[in-house]
Amino acid sequence: MLTAELVMQSLFIGIVLAVLTVGYNKLFLGRFVKALIKAEANHPAFAKSFNELNIKKNFLFKLALRRGGTLNKIVSKLDDSRDMQAAAVNENDIKYYIPEDKIYRAGRLYGGKDVDMLMLASLIIILFLFFGIMLLYVPFLFDMIRNTFSRFF
Repeated sequence: MLTAELVMQSLFIGIVLAVLTVGYNKLFLGRFVKALIKAEANHPAFAKSFNELNIKKNFLFKLALRRGGTLNKIVSKLDDSRDMQAAAVNENDIKYYIPEDKIYRAGRLYGGKDVDMLMLASLIIILFLFFGIMLLYVPFLFDMIRNTFSRFF
């Protein structure tokens, strides 16, 4: 049975997952995108590797940069056969750039205002408190409204 508590709990979980997704995009992936924008890597001739940007490439970057990944839609890989052969030796030496027509979108998705872990944690705590109060008082309000309208019908 669908209850108000279940709806509010689902809403809380959805909002927390959205906050965590935004945090992942802004904190983790945004670090790489901001570094590419700052290095002005907006053309294949100016492409930069993870080593040149002083960022360690790990599993999450590989996941985001895979074909069809979220970051792969913004960031382009340098398609040079020599670079692809070097990629077999060291994946950190593959060069990436952001095409000029995607820089604005990259800044909106992964850049923008700085987000830090403290802000994310405090937002989740505030949401937890808000939804906790809502779970305590909304059923009482629904009962009060139901009792009020039951007198009229």
